[in-house]
Amino acid sequence: MITEPEMVDSSDDGDDDRPGGVEAVEAIEQGPLPPGGAAGRPGGAWWHRSWAWALAGVLVTSAVWAGVLRSTHDDDSGTPDLHGYHLAESPCTGQNLQPLVDRLSATTVSSDNGPVITGSTLDHVSCDLTGDTSSGDGWSTSYTISVTVDLHKKTDPSPEFEDAVKVAVSAPGGTLFGGNVYVPSTDQHTEPLSGLGDRAYLTTGTFSQSVNVQHGGAVFSLSISADNAWNGEGAPPTKADGAAERPLVADTRAYAAELPRTVRHLMSVLAKP
Repeated sequence: MITEPEMVDSSDDGDDDRPGGVEAVEAIEQGPLPPGGAAGRPGGAWWHRSWAWALAGVLVTSAVWAGVLRSTHDDDSGTPDLHGYHLAESPCTGQNLQPLVDRLSATTVSSDNGPVITGSTLDHVSCDLTGDTSSGDGWSTSYTISVTVDLHKKTDPSPEFEDAVKVAVSAPGGTLFGGNVYVPSTDQHTEPLSGLGDRAYLTTGTFSQSVNVQHGGAVFSLSISADNAWNGEGAPPTKADGAAERPLVADTRAYAAELPRTVRHLMSVLAKP
């Protein structure tokens, strides 16, 4: 984060009150005194003190300005810093999406790999990884991990990132499971995450968890949802009230804590040369 340079009081209340750093600069600048002592120089002590203050000001200003340039852009072109991220292939693999995939303890894992689209202003990929689990009682649960990565090469995505997350959470919507079951997203909660990219948000709910990260020109989105299916013989077992023994939509809240660690691992993979 770039902060305002801290102002320092430069009033001269006597030689003993000046910062030690400036005294050191003065000692170097003064050198051997000419015949007649300090009075032999133009302006005497005032001259070398003012010269030292001017030199110190130039050094501090140069250092601050160099830091601003380095932290804002990748180079002098003004393009967003991609921090080495690149898209060579679909990121939806069991190895890339650790530790979340291991946490699922899935018996089978498959990927729906979308194409990697590259352009002069944006590289993009969206893909899904599905992990199936079976409890041995005729029920199975299918988990879907969805990943989206956008690498903005020309335009800084920062101004739109936070608004996009808020719109996605607050807009009326839901999830379609099994092709015919629509579950509205009414219990979602979003909170900021620290120490992940420039800005990051974790959105949790009963049926869907997601994390969104912006790091320079790179934007990452990772989410998980799940549905239950009856694979036994006959009709699925029901409760006393006639409802299915298990809801068609599975609760995924137990996996929310794995999402930040998983997207951090994915970011490290995509930043490798």
